[in-house]
Amino acid sequence: MSSISHMSSDAAIESVLAAKEAATQTKIAYAVAAKMQGAHRAAGDAALALLDAAAPRGAAEGKGANLDVSA
Repeated sequence: MSSISHMSSDAAIESVLAAKEAATQTKIAYAVAAKMQGAHRAAGDAALALLDAAAPRGAAEGKGANLDVSA
């Protein structure tokens, strides 16, 4: 009978260790996803800053401010 309880306690220990490992892997996956999201956000912010900086140069100064519709 002691060999059966020894086997079941080994299985219980293995189960606890597997659960802890799964929890650790989940935490790592979330941390990596958060880093990737931060990097994507920074890249998006940089792209928007470039577009904002280029926008005034695209419009000619004084053009389109006055429209003469008399014909």
